[in-house]
Formats: sequence, C-alpha cells, structure tokens
Amino acid sequence: HRESLRMFHAAGGKLAMGTDAGTQYNFHGNSAYELHLLVEAGIPTRDALVSATGAAADLCRLPDRGRIADGMLADLLVVPGDPLADIDAVALASRHRLVVKAGEAVRRAEPAPSGQPA
Repeated sequence: HRESLRMFHAAGGKLAMGTDAGTQYNFHGNSAYELHLLVEAGIPTRDALVSATGAAADLCRLPDRGRIADGMLADLLVVPGDPLADIDAVALASRHRLVVKAGEAVRRAEPAPSGQPA
C-alpha cells in the first residue's frame, strides 16, 4: 500500500484523511497516528498535515474549517514544537497539549473509577 500511496501522491493525487467510524463495523481509530504513517511511507510532512486539515475540509465542503485565518472556526490541536520538524508532536496523543473545537477548549474525559460505569 505504501508504494501505491507514494505513486498516487507523486502523480498529483490529492490526499485527504477521513474516517468511516461511527458506522457499523467501523470503529474509531487513531487518525493522528496515521499522520506518522503517511510520513513514514514517504509523504512529505507538510502534505500529510494538509491532508488532515485543509484538504479534508475541502473534500467535505466545509469552507469555514481546515485553515487558520480570520472568519474560520477555530478547530486547533496545540502541540509542543514544530510538527513540520517532528510529526510525532501531532501523531502521539501523549504530546497533545490542548484541543480547541469551534473556539472552545475541550477537556479530555477523566476515566471512570474502577468498577464504575463510564
């Protein structure tokens, strides 16, 4: 699959990350880690990041998302360092510092105490 991915990208194919999660037999995966896998497969880091941001928003016809600019909804992932130099800043959830969804900080849910329903 990696070689097909590289060939598609080299031919000018537009990559956009997405998921079918939430439908029958399609479970939530780790989309952020897939960025690491794209880079590992030879996709330039900038193109991998665009596939998860602007390109994905364009494909889904969401003109107010996918970019940092005036008038856009603020959906952001704050990480330490420069993800262009270190894709794992984005790919590894342990390095995520803050998630902002539509301008509001999102807090990670605390795990339920052992033996308690979530």
